[in-house]
Amino acid sequence: MLKCREIEQLASDYLDQDLSFGQLMAFKMHLFICHNCRNYVRQLKITITSIKLMPANQIIVDDKTKELAKLLRENARKH
Repeated sequence: MLKCREIEQLASDYLDQDLSFGQLMAFKMHLFICHNCRNYVRQLKITITSIKLMPANQIIVDDKTKELAKLLRENARKH
């Protein structure tokens, strides 16, 4: 069975539907029993969706936030 740390590492691949059958079954089994990981994956999906909806010209003044938004946008394009 996967551990929470592994769920965190595989969450993007899960949302991209890029897990092997075995990984997918282990991932879903873990989500079935772990409320915290279900919330984590749900929040990641919401974040990716929000980034997709964010206007490209929205002003982001903080450099760290700007870099995070760039990474999230790149990830959102995969979905």
